[in-house]
Amino acid sequence: MDFMILRATTKDAPFLAETVMSAIGEDHCIQMAGGEYRLPLLRKFFTLLAVSEVSQYSYRNAFVAYTRRGERAGAIICYDGADLERLRQPFIDEANRLLGWDITAAQMKPETSDDEMYLDSLMVLPKFRRQGLGRKLIGKAAEKAAIARKPLGLLVDFDNPSARNLYAGAGFKNVGERPFAGKMMEHMQLPTD
Repeated sequence: MDFMILRATTKDAPFLAETVMSAIGEDHCIQMAGGEYRLPLLRKFFTLLAVSEVSQYSYRNAFVAYTRRGERAGAIICYDGADLERLRQPFIDEANRLLGWDITAAQMKPETSDDEMYLDSLMVLPKFRRQGLGRKLIGKAAEKAAIARKPLGLLVDFDNPSARNLYAGAGFKNVGERPFAGKMMEHMQLPTD
């Protein structure tokens, strides 16, 4: 199947919220929400961040893949690691306001660093998998990283070998480990040419 990959718009915000929640995983989403019954509130939270002009999950940091019929098939969210502190503040503010959290920036460890473009979230809907779309979306993020002259980095759960295989197959290399949400993850980077 042929896909068009376009810059996201505010109309894509609910789909981007699903992208983030898919990347986080159901168990962690339930934990973040404070229970399964609060998942709609978490979806609203990520949708608000996706509509925002300044947020790590903003539509401005995303690309969406469409079929020729205009159906959304997948999305990728990536941003410059040097902007994490500024982009994360809306997350903190909305989490405290909407979800009832009580967190500060000092309590959150960075999942990326200034020297990389960070691939935060990637999702391909099940019916569009195994068609090369994941790699095409990664290619868009890699183009953005190349313009910034930074490697494209990401974290992948050690318990998710299929995601790791996708990234390794796209050329990502292990560069260490980093904590995310209280769990150690594999830190991988796509080297710059």
